[in-house]
Order: sequence, then C-alpha cells, then structure tokens
Amino acid sequence: MKTKNSHLLLCFVLMLVLIGFTHAQQIMLNGKITYERKYSLLKDLEEQNKDEEDNVWFEQMKKNLPKYKIDLFELTFSKKQAVYNTLQEDENPMLRWYKTITEVSQKTVFDSDSTWANRTVYDKTYLIADSISKPIWKLTGEYREIAGHTCRRATTILYDSVYVIAFYTDAIPVSGGPEFFSGLPGMVLGVVIPRMHTTIFATKVNTAVLTEADFVFKSKKKAIKVNREGYRNDLSSNTEQWGKYGNRFVLKALF
Repeated sequence: MKTKNSHLLLCFVLMLVLIGFTHAQQIMLNGKITYERKYSLLKDLEEQNKDEEDNVWFEQMKKNLPKYKIDLFELTFSKKQAVYNTLQEDENPMLRWYKTITEVSQKTVFDSDSTWANRTVYDKTYLIADSISKPIWKLTGEYREIAGHTCRRATTILYDSVYVIAFYTDAIPVSGGPEFFSGLPGMVLGVVIPRMHTTIFATKVNTAVLTEADFVFKSKKKAIKVNREGYRNDLSSNTEQWGKYGNRFVLKALF
C-alpha cells in the first residue's frame, strides 16, 4: 500500500511539473515585446584609442561618459505582421556623438516576405524596403531564460565578418525579432553583437489584443528609398574619406 501511495504521489508531482511547464511555455501568437538595447561606450572608446598613447582627450572622455547608451524599443507582433518602434531614446547630453541612427521604425509582413524600415543617419533619412533578412543560423544546444521564456541559442556571421549570437523562443512561433534579426523557428528575444559591444534583450513580453491600427507604418518625408545593399553602399560612399573609422561607422549604422 505504501509503495502504491508513493507511486501515486510521484505521478501527481510529475503532472504538476508538466502543467507548470506547459503554462510557462504557452504558445503566443499576438503581443508586445519591450527590448533594451545596450551599447558599451567605454569598450567602444577603448577600441578606438587602443593604439594611442598619453591621450588626454581619451582619459577625459572616460571620466565623463556614462558606461552605456541604453535605448528602449517595442515590437508589436502577430502571426501575419510586426512593427518595431523606438520607445525611449537615451537623452544623456554626453551621447550626442554616439547617436549614429535615430527615428527607428520598421514594419514586417511575413506572408509577403517584405520589410520596410526608417533610418535617419545624421542628416540623411532612408526608407529601406526589401525582403525579410534570412541569415544562415547555426543552432546550438545551449539555452537561456529571457523575460520568462526559455530561449535557444543560435549564431551567424553577418556582413562577412560580424559574429552574432541570438536567442529565440519556441513559445512564440513567429520568425521575427528586433530590427532586422529574424529567420529562426521562433521569436528572437535576445541578440549579442560582441564586435559592436551591443546587446538587445527583451525585458517584457505580453499578450495583447491587436487591431490593424497597431500595425500602422509611415515612411519619413523625403526619405531616400533603397534596399539593404543600397543602404550599405550609400553609407560606404559617404564615409570613404573617413579612414579606418569609416568602416566602423558603417557597421554601427547597419546594426
């Protein structure tokens, strides 16, 4: 009798664990995700000045600059489409030289394999219209908890040399994510770009009842219409006289 009761208790406990796991990983097809994009100013500054000696300007900047530039974004998504907008920009006055891109907004329509993005780079505004980005991802066996969701790790190489780590969740079976990061079996909730000293991680994931009004996207006035390749080429052309910093500036604007 004791053995039978123990067996029943074990089955009951396992059932509770299974129910809890299923609830935690409940499939979500509509919702809103808040992302925190964190850029390490100190690491970027150190990299730019690693060959300099006795640089008084560099030491002064280290003292005055905040350690990170932190911006918030919101992704509104359904199985059919998604929009991504700036929620809050870091307004620290010391960061004016680090605002490579402003006025970020983007719309993706999954059914038609289409995406549109507004990007303002200094005095130029672009409307980037293209198919959805589809990097060649390599899935790994590592997992991480992000905003209450179990996420699997994946890696890829972008623009020939930039190593990117992403974390996606099967609980949101929408092949999207922040900015141009997509192409995985579920929603991307985390991105790490070591070379650019940048991370993008979801801080809140909520279900929501959405209407077409939630997916409105407007292109900026007088925007230059390009695809992703045209955007990159124009940035490269505009910075070809900048020396070694030009290539890094282009990469910042691409990410």
